[in-house]
Amino acid sequence: MKTSTAYQISFANPFADLYLDKENGEFALDFRRQEITIYLNHTQYQALVLLVQQSMEDTNFLELLNWQQDPLQSEENLLIEVCGLEHIVCMSCTPACERVKLTFDIGVAVDLSFADYQGLSQLIKEAQADLEWRRELLKWNISDNGSDFAMGAQD
Repeated sequence: MKTSTAYQISFANPFADLYLDKENGEFALDFRRQEITIYLNHTQYQALVLLVQQSMEDTNFLELLNWQQDPLQSEENLLIEVCGLEHIVCMSCTPACERVKLTFDIGVAVDLSFADYQGLSQLIKEAQADLEWRRELLKWNISDNGSDFAMGAQD
C-alpha cells in the first residue's frame, strides 16, 4: 500500500514499511515483527535493492524460500550468501533454520523469517515500480544536494 504526502512517500505491507523523505533523500526501513527501523542514505538503499534483486535470481534460494524444496531437508551446514554493492549490505541464509540474515555496514544485522524476507522483497519491488518513487530517486541521484552524491561520483 502506497501513501504519498508533500514530504514523504511510503510503502507498507504486513512485514515492513519503506519511507522516502522527499526533502532529504533519506530512507527508513521499518521491520514490523523485529520492531527495528533502519535509516539509509541513497547509496545504502540502492545496495539493498540490488541485493534483493540478486537474491531473487538465485534459483536454489528461491526454491527454498518458496518451499518448492523443503528447507528442513537441506544440509545443516548449507549457507547461501549474497553481497550487495561494495558489501554495504549482505544476506546470508541458513535454509535448515528458515532464516535470512541481512547485515548492513552500519553495524546492524536483522534476522528475518522467510515470510519477512519475501515481504521485504515485495515491498522493494512495489516501490521500484512506482513512477513517483523512481522520479524522487532520480532527483537525488543527479542532484548536487543529494545526501551521498559526492560518494557516488567517486565510484
